[in-house]
Amino acid sequence: MRRFFLFAGLLALSTGGLKAQEEQMADSVLLHEVATYAPYKKYQAGAKVESIPAEQIEITETGSLTDLLSRFSPVYLRSDAGGLATIRLRGTSADHTSVNFGGININSLTLGQSNFNSVPLYLFDGVDLQYGSSSAVNGSGSIGGALYLGLLSNWTNGQRVHATASVASFGEQLYGTKLYFGNGKFESVTRLYYFTRKNDFDFYYAPNDRYYTQRGAVIENKGLLQEFNYRFNQKEWLKTAIWLEHDWHEKQPEMSSSIADNLAIEDLDNKHIRFWSEYENGKRAFKYKAGLGFVHDMQVDAGRTAQKIGTDRLIAELEGKQDFNVRLGYKVGLKYVYVKPDVYAYSSDVIEYEQRTDLYASAFYSPFNRMKLTLNLRQQFVSNFTVPFTPSIGAEYRLFMTDKEVLKVTGNVASSYRIPTFNDRFWGTQGNPDLNPEKGMNYEIGFQYQYCSSWLQSDVKLNAFYMDVDDWIEWRPTGTNSEFEAENRSRVVSKGIEFQSNNELNWNQVRLNLRLNYSFNPTEIKEDSLKSMIGQRLIYTPEHVGNVFLMASYRQWGIYTDCAYTGNRQVDYSGNVYNPEGNVLDAYFLLNAGLNRKIELWKQSFNLRFSVRNLLDKDYQNQLNYAMPRRSFQFSLATDLKFLNNK
Repeated sequence: MRRFFLFAGLLALSTGGLKAQEEQMADSVLLHEVATYAPYKKYQAGAKVESIPAEQIEITETGSLTDLLSRFSPVYLRSDAGGLATIRLRGTSADHTSVNFGGININSLTLGQSNFNSVPLYLFDGVDLQYGSSSAVNGSGSIGGALYLGLLSNWTNGQRVHATASVASFGEQLYGTKLYFGNGKFESVTRLYYFTRKNDFDFYYAPNDRYYTQRGAVIENKGLLQEFNYRFNQKEWLKTAIWLEHDWHEKQPEMSSSIADNLAIEDLDNKHIRFWSEYENGKRAFKYKAGLGFVHDMQVDAGRTAQKIGTDRLIAELEGKQDFNVRLGYKVGLKYVYVKPDVYAYSSDVIEYEQRTDLYASAFYSPFNRMKLTLNLRQQFVSNFTVPFTPSIGAEYRLFMTDKEVLKVTGNVASSYRIPTFNDRFWGTQGNPDLNPEKGMNYEIGFQYQYCSSWLQSDVKLNAFYMDVDDWIEWRPTGTNSEFEAENRSRVVSKGIEFQSNNELNWNQVRLNLRLNYSFNPTEIKEDSLKSMIGQRLIYTPEHVGNVFLMASYRQWGIYTDCAYTGNRQVDYSGNVYNPEGNVLDAYFLLNAGLNRKIELWKQSFNLRFSVRNLLDKDYQNQLNYAMPRRSFQFSLATDLKFLNNK
């Protein structure tokens, strides 16, 4: 009955809006939005979706998603010195955030998460971050939020070469190139990169009161992203992207192991093939697109090729949409995924393959100029598994508008879910095929003030959220043979407040950027099969995360600094009468700074950059007993050579 009323509501919106006048809502004042942003926001009023500014992506383009998000967003990432990093968005686990590339969620189907240290920024043009539940839009796993990796179609007419070389302390090197060729209709874009870091930094080991050199933490990643785009006309095109990735790193040992004479070093090798091709036709009122994708993931641990962990995915998607006018529109879609696991610890008697089908519908409606309403519905079907129906509703209302100012209040209510990973269900005798999906509800309200004049742009946001997730899955000891087993053990509540302020001032040839982020995010286990767990906060979820970015530009010169604060984190549940909270990592504060100079030679541009990371030489831990690099220096040179016919 509930599903009937929700679908009936969607139908009512579609018919009722036909009478609306063709009057568009006033555009918001937006600071340098990336093109990837708009499609997600259109059908998600009240949802918080942010584009990472271009200058911050440029500063960290020689690094990974970890570098970008930990420095420039109010999001915590648990990481070691570079081999492994996982996100904790709004207090949720690493497998509660989807990472989307085209129509593909690149998260591992065996682990349910992505290693953010192995996602190179150099390959992408934009990164959008969605805070809060978005399963109704992105499907399984988007309980805490979602990331979108964007590629822009420039429809190059001529040739363009972008090359970057970077060297830094501790043996860090990056070499990358982007090659653009096109005639205005056909475009080929080739992106290549190679990254390595020895991680031979010194760290302080308190029990021995001396410094040691880190061993066993070498990283070597390389990748290719090839695009072929063809534009039939202004409203019809075909885009294809092939992303090949090979990530290898030594598994960083704990500090006590790193100093041992008999250190045994193990490595982790990951290879990925990701293909996505999409045809889009917008020539008629009813627009449609069709996508086809393939993903191959393979992991080999410590060279044990007989114990490989891999999956193959075939993905097909069909979507149609129509805007009756500027006040009313909808889209409907169908997505099919066929998964074939290749994991040594799975029995073919339990899992040979899995099929997943998603049916989804979205609509937006503006009953009058100041208000926008949206509705999203999704039902997923999985072979031999039951998935809950997932709706979300959102609203935006502009309290006042002038030619320079906008004040908007937003609200969103969204349900979410996560299908247990293949490891959760099928790993040896420890997997649990009878697990329930995790189910959550997210409630959010926000205020946004925007100001725009000839010399100042300002965008200030304040959001409050409450997230309740039931059937939370954890691997816990079974009490026999020191084994762990996946179980639906807890009900978890994550709540908090987020503040963001983006400001840009232009005066003559001087440009100032000031950006502030802060998140207060307490979490709590409300229900658990173990009474001792009730009332505990989740491990590796700091209550306080904040950062500040300040950049000044004058003509061809730029100077910037950024600082980030991470609060203390509970790292286990080992509490006792002497140590009630268990092991807790101390809070830390990091400061970075840099200088860049742009040079124009022969009508071509070059960019020189020098930066210092961890300027104050802070000794800290982001993961218990794992050393992190101290102060380091980086120098990079980037070129952008254009030989275009459409200048």
